Amino acid sequence: MPWMELALNPLGDWDEEGLTDWAEALGAFLTERGKEIKTSLQLLPGYQILRMGEEQSAGELLISSSERLIVMMGLTVKNAGEREFAEMVTRFARQMGAMALRAPINYVAEKEFWRGLGAQDVLEPSLLREEIQKEKVGVEPLYKQSLLVTYKDKPALCLEPIFCTARPNGPVSLAARRLEKLLGGGRPIGFASRVSAYSPWEFERRKWDDLLAYSRLQAYEVLERLIIQSLPLEYSTPFNG
Repeated sequence: MPWMELALNPLGDWDEEGLTDWAEALGAFLTERGKEIKTSLQLLPGYQILRMGEEQSAGELLISSSERLIVMMGLTVKNAGEREFAEMVTRFARQMGAMALRAPINYVAEKEFWRGLGAQDVLEPSLLREEIQKEKVGVEPLYKQSLLVTYKDKPALCLEPIFCTARPNGPVSLAARRLEKLLGGGRPIGFASRVSAYSPWEFERRKWDDLLAYSRLQAYEVLERLIIQSLPLEYSTPFNG
């Protein structure tokens, strides 16, 4: 399915804490226009889903905190009412501090509508055919504790720290041990992973696993720095082991 993305000029910092209020506001907007639609929020690692309606065909907004991106799912702009709602969502995204809004394109009229707002076509990712080269894998901070795995300096995967029942196979770095003491009282810490919306590639499972394996130790080090920087000064002295 083709997609278009509208770059936004956010009106402030990312306001994830206000998402519940925005969900209610969108529901009220629909109710005022004669659509009794119940909104609900589902929290997942690194993003939330704002569901509008209870049927299988209900529309959704996928809200990626780490990439400050809002994705419209199952929502069209075929008529004036839907276009008005899309413009409302655009204002909502900008006020939330989102950097971009992405929408699916099913009809020519939809493409014309989004193009009129300044949206650009999203290039389809292509299958990465080469083997992953370890030295070209990097890790960068995203929003809060989210991390971005890059390949050849381009976005690849988003990582979200999570508590686990067991440590992954392979060596455990000192940074990981320190994080376990700092955050979880010794509980193992791992990462939930998903492909970045801005990745130019699709990954076979084996190459996805390679990206995770090559980035894991570095990811713990970057996460440790982020956590320490967020602590009050008297708690920010790194552990010695």
